[in-house]
Amino acid sequence: MRLDDLKFFKRVAELGSLSAAGREIGLSPSAASSRLSTLEKNLGAQLVSRTTRRTRLTEAGEVFLRHAGSAVREMDQAKALIDAAEDSPRGTLRISSNVFFGRKHILPHLAEYRQLYPDLHLQVDMTDRMVDLLEAGYDLGIRGGPMPDSSLIARKLGGNRRVLCASPDYLARKGTPQTLDDLRHHDCIGFDSMPVWYFSGPDGEIAYQAESPVISGDNGDFAYDAAIYGLGLTVKSLAHVWEDLRDGRLVELLEDYPITRTGSIYAAYPPTRFIPPKITTFVDFLISKFGRPAYWETDYRQAAAGASGQSALKSA
Repeated sequence: MRLDDLKFFKRVAELGSLSAAGREIGLSPSAASSRLSTLEKNLGAQLVSRTTRRTRLTEAGEVFLRHAGSAVREMDQAKALIDAAEDSPRGTLRISSNVFFGRKHILPHLAEYRQLYPDLHLQVDMTDRMVDLLEAGYDLGIRGGPMPDSSLIARKLGGNRRVLCASPDYLARKGTPQTLDDLRHHDCIGFDSMPVWYFSGPDGEIAYQAESPVISGDNGDFAYDAAIYGLGLTVKSLAHVWEDLRDGRLVELLEDYPITRTGSIYAAYPPTRFIPPKITTFVDFLISKFGRPAYWETDYRQAAAGASGQSALKSA
């Protein structure tokens, strides 16, 4: 029984599709089916129940998946220990990130990282869905917000304060809110995973929920675009909107009432006895590019202060 067969079966289970798992490694549907059939024949048990509409594991498949997953992880750890003995990282670094952070803060730096480590292949998967790094076989995940209790090792890449913001065009039409009570008279952009906004007030935390958002959706990029296009107020993380605040496309509002329940950006990876260089070098590289504190936490304020200073000089 080959390790590649175990990995193939594991991907069939993860994707819920025999053909999709085959496509990942360049197999036609018939070749993928033949490969699975050979594995089932060697085991003497049917692992997958296949129909034209769906693929699901049999009871034997569920049992085999648990042990196959353990075997794959053990072999990956063994390979990581071997890779760790090398002077330069090599192989494949599988990274999971949400969409906006991957596009804004990881992709712009990858060309430089590849120049440093040309023998390392990068696979960067971007999704706003929370991914189980261990089950999906990722080496590294980028996580925003408070880190939940888990066995993962986490290194902080930067803070991730949230801000209430709107476009100058919207504020010119609707005015600028000065107090939390003013929000009742403004258009709010709804975001399904954040139905309530929490602010820090003089007497503690204050919750605000728009009774009827002017527009709502299920995606963070949607809320961002809606704010840029002047549809209303929204809450976004600095890592997402720092350039827009710096360049004046968005304006931070109600700074005397900071948004609470925020977190940080972390690089998270599975625990091993020896962390492979491909992980440590990549995380160290990101930290060196982001800075301490991260540039999205400071650059927009420095630019705003510079612009105010220039305005004062012109007035004088």
